[in-house]
Amino acid sequence: MVSKFICRFLLLPLLIATATPASSDKFAFAVGEWPPFVSQEQPGYGLHSKLIREIFHSQGHEISLEFFPWRRSLQLTKSGTFPATFSWSYLEERDADYIYANEPIEDLTDVYFYRKDRFPAGLPPLSFEELKEQSLTVVGVGGYWYETVLAKEDVIFQIVATEEEAWNMLYHGRADIFIENDISGIVQKQQFLEAAADEITYSDPIRTIPLYIMFSRKHPDAASMIEIWDTGMKKRRADKADSQTQ
Repeated sequence: MVSKFICRFLLLPLLIATATPASSDKFAFAVGEWPPFVSQEQPGYGLHSKLIREIFHSQGHEISLEFFPWRRSLQLTKSGTFPATFSWSYLEERDADYIYANEPIEDLTDVYFYRKDRFPAGLPPLSFEELKEQSLTVVGVGGYWYETVLAKEDVIFQIVATEEEAWNMLYHGRADIFIENDISGIVQKQQFLEAAADEITYSDPIRTIPLYIMFSRKHPDAASMIEIWDTGMKKRRADKADSQTQ
């Protein structure tokens, strides 16, 4: 898997060099609700949306966001209806349909959310093999990274369409665990469970990984957008390093 990932990044400059220039300086993204990182209810449409807008704007480009269920955002990007979607972790099986830029958006941490009364002594960051051995039920949104991995490990997995459904299943005891980013999970449980949110807590991290914009292999603007993003993020990182040395 690592060798394929490296090869894909080595070939990316060639793809960019041979790309057809973008036909417009305003680029559309297919996204979904994932507060506080991507959301219609957050200032600037969320932390990741704000960063991406700033990077494109710094090079003279604008962006627009269209909100869909997350699985639909994936499909629309895969088909080339939209050139890109964010924020996603790397999965090898997505390489056939999507291109990942070299520069991630940021690294984030995933945890297990669970009811306090279900695990009164707390829940450690168990491996997926241990989840299977203990016959624990995981609830999650279809299309997310854990769906394929849990299936391979034969973990009991309940697929739902939205995060709200997942939180309700967890709260009502129809699942033992919901896998989510720690920051977003804290926001979501307050949003969906309100006063009952205090009955839910979370484990130590199960992984920390980079998240990316995924670009469609079928859209003509994709390669130009990758170049804009990578160039802008490299400059941002260099400017930050310079400011810290002054």
